[in-house]
Amino acid sequence: MYKKRYGQNFLINNGIAKKILLNEKIKNQNILEIGTGNLALTNLIICDNPKKFIGIEVDKDLKKNYVQKKILDKIIFEDALKINERKLFQNENFSIVSNLPFNISSELVIKWCEIQNSYNCINNMILMFQKELGEKIIANLNTKKYGRLSILCRAFFSIEKKIIVTKNNFFPSPKVDTIVLKFIPHKINKIKRNSFKKLEKITQIFFNERRKINKKKIIQNFSIKQIEKFNLHKLYNLRAENIDDEVFFKLCNVI
Repeated sequence: MYKKRYGQNFLINNGIAKKILLNEKIKNQNILEIGTGNLALTNLIICDNPKKFIGIEVDKDLKKNYVQKKILDKIIFEDALKINERKLFQNENFSIVSNLPFNISSELVIKWCEIQNSYNCINNMILMFQKELGEKIIANLNTKKYGRLSILCRAFFSIEKKIIVTKNNFFPSPKVDTIVLKFIPHKINKIKRNSFKKLEKITQIFFNERRKINKKKIIQNFSIKQIEKFNLHKLYNLRAENIDDEVFFKLCNVI
């Protein structure tokens, strides 16, 4: 029985599961899956012979199903927000595959961005989101959906839309469709190592009250010398959604 508090929506279309993993490198790779659920993705991953597979599942009531499938030794029953991903793979690089729990999906992505900033240890990520949230991640400059999450993710990954999965492919059926995104790491991150908190701070400053122009925000958070040196007055009459992500990355070195 699914549990609403865990944000569970089990994928029940095996054809869709195959499309999600199509052309993805699994064999001989370290693979982390968050939310193994009914094993729709898990079984396909294991069949492709990864170097090491670890599944994270918060719902301990699913243990009985995993015993029957003989994969219990590959699953850790823990809150994905609390695990140490690098420790699980003895500090080796790994990839992440997940039909993300809807209630913590943005928190998990932010966590992984911070890990990538510090360690560059994620080979790629194949992640399923509620469609609206996924569209925010891939949103472009000068659109209403462009925001903090778009910028935080693009500091470390280029992001491709893989497929849309309609809600009838899940049980229980969610209220919205979902989108699968592929995160491909940059060869060089867009911000300096351990600067993630700065990027969080700078985007929060600008996107708090996002419809207001930037002048007051800049004057309150930067010195006159900084404003002059980095020509920040040119941003005064813009809104946060009008600022290119590369500008936010540069501002990490200012604040």
